[in-house]
Amino acid sequence: MMKKFRIKNILTGLFTSVLCSGLAMASYPDSVNVASRSSGLQGCRATTTSVRFKTLTMRGPKSMVIYRRLSITTSNLAFATTASKIIAASDVAQCARMSALADMTAFVFNGTCTAYQFNKKLCSCHGGEKVIYVADSSISYGPPATVTLSTAPYINTTVENVEFKQYQLVNFFSDVLSRVVTSIDGKVVKKYQSNYVFSREDGGYNAISFSDLDLASCVTDTSCGGMPILVNTTHLTYYILNECGKTIQLPPRSSVVEYIAVFSHPGFGCKAFPDGPNYNCSVTFKAANRLSLIYSGYFSGADGSCDGYTLSLERSSYGISDNVNLCSRGWDGSSDSVTFILRGTAAAKKFKVGFSVFVT
Repeated sequence: MMKKFRIKNILTGLFTSVLCSGLAMASYPDSVNVASRSSGLQGCRATTTSVRFKTLTMRGPKSMVIYRRLSITTSNLAFATTASKIIAASDVAQCARMSALADMTAFVFNGTCTAYQFNKKLCSCHGGEKVIYVADSSISYGPPATVTLSTAPYINTTVENVEFKQYQLVNFFSDVLSRVVTSIDGKVVKKYQSNYVFSREDGGYNAISFSDLDLASCVTDTSCGGMPILVNTTHLTYYILNECGKTIQLPPRSSVVEYIAVFSHPGFGCKAFPDGPNYNCSVTFKAANRLSLIYSGYFSGADGSCDGYTLSLERSSYGISDNVNLCSRGWDGSSDSVTFILRGTAAAKKFKVGFSVFVT
């Protein structure tokens, strides 16, 4: 009789254990609560653990899809998104399953399942208030690369009734160039054509002259590690290292929109000057109008040297020529024509931002 009771007790316990395990309501929209229960003659005793998935693996139309949990800001999500749609789903796992079957890049589940398509890979370094699951194949784990301005994604925005395109910078030497960044609160309408605009955390706006940042070589197609920049007007741009040995006839200019920027190298403001084995480069600029120039140098060291290079400017004005040593000082003035000359080899290959020229 005792033997029969023990067998019945064991079988009842096993049956109750099966019934007492399962999933409860989630404490967070993108999680499930796993109920772990013990059983016995007295019934079930449950403890609940909230689980937020780091990854969710689902079958897609062609292969398995691994969604990885990241965080992202609302603005960065808007920057990356090319398409989105609402999908009927009751929990995060069903949202992942349906998103994978719809061949969507990512999804957010906050009680409602929203799936997204991105134009490029999303960086793993994002942080923000939104939890998002992104297909592993659409996550970039390396530093972001630059793209051409014509192919860089942007979103339209308006500041003080001025329309801008918001691009993403790959990098910005803010520690070096901070002295040329100024506040333009309430002055956007007067400054937007010759400046690029940054938003501040306090809701205000700072600006930097187009001649202090090579926008065309510093934009990226991902918001990882960079910063948003607002652009209304772009300007004609030249690079000394790309034009060695050339004489460039500048077009006539009659308005602010026709200002010109001359940079030492592509990427001024976001990429260091590239130390070559040896430079012997000269570039001459001429124009029908008299040239006005402002040289801004971040090329020379504290000792007035250019780390082994020589950097000079030859100008001709009213038939008189002179030579300016740009390693020892900056320069601004006017001239009929100017020639920039860069020669030599870097002595210590120290970090150099480069140099830029504002031309009117």
